[in-house]
Amino acid sequence: MTISKKTILHVLIIIWIMFSMTYIVFDTWSDFKDKQLTQAYRLGEADTINQLIKEAGNEKCEPFFVYNNDANVQLINIECLKQVSEEKFE
Repeated sequence: MTISKKTILHVLIIIWIMFSMTYIVFDTWSDFKDKQLTQAYRLGEADTINQLIKEAGNEKCEPFFVYNNDANVQLINIECLKQVSEEKFE
């Protein structure tokens, strides 16, 4: 049994097409995952900022804590500080 050059060429073309399709699918999937992770990160970031705004706008003008693994700070709305300084000077 002899293998002709034409058969070898067909096999190589089929292998190349399969490789190309696999690469395209993998690349498309990687881009999709990256975009989804970026979107999820941005949504989490926006939710965090909205929660900070809500906490800062509390009616009681109480400070609130914001913390990370290494840092811990107490925040308060500057409007509350303005109210306190105005009350002192009146």
